[in-house]
Amino acid sequence: MAVSDWSALFAEMETAKRRLAVNDRDGLWRHEQRRPPAVPGRIAEIATVTHCSVDPEYADFLLHADGWSAILQDIDLFGTADFDTDAYAEAEELVRVIEDEVEIERGEGFTRLIPIGASRTDIDVLVMPCASDLKRPAPVIWLAGGEIERCRTFSDFFRGMIAENNADADSLA
Repeated sequence: MAVSDWSALFAEMETAKRRLAVNDRDGLWRHEQRRPPAVPGRIAEIATVTHCSVDPEYADFLLHADGWSAILQDIDLFGTADFDTDAYAEAEELVRVIEDEVEIERGEGFTRLIPIGASRTDIDVLVMPCASDLKRPAPVIWLAGGEIERCRTFSDFFRGMIAENNADADSLA
C-alpha cells in the first residue's frame, strides 16, 4: 500500500514549486521546502492526539518528509509536530463547523474526519476519514466550506498537489 518511491514524487513537486516561485513575481505565495523525515516513533504520537490510526500511505510520506508547509499556496500539509498545535485545533474546529453545514461522505468503515493540513489564512482544510480497517487506504478530502476535491489515496492527493502547483505556475507565467 505504501508508495515505494517518494523521491520521484518529491522531485516532481520540487520542480513544480521552483516554477511557481519563479513565476510568482508579486510574491503571492510562500515557497517552502519539504521538511526532513519524521522520526518513526513520532508517527505513533499522531494516533494519540487524533484517537485514530494513521493511514499507511500518509505514515510512509511522513517517514520521507515530516510535513510540507505551503504544499499549495498557503495550505500547510501537517507533519508530526503539527498535531499538537493551535493550527491543528483550529483545523479540527473548522471541520466541525463545515460538518454542521454540509454532509461529507466518509465511505463505509470510516468515521470522523481528521485534519492533515490547513490554510493559514483561509478556510481550506485537508482531511482523512478515520479508518476502522487499515487494510484499505483512506481518501484525502479537500474542504473549503464544502467538498472541493476528493482523492482516493494519499499518493493520489500528493500527485494532485503537484498538478495544482504546475497549474498555478502556468497561470502566473
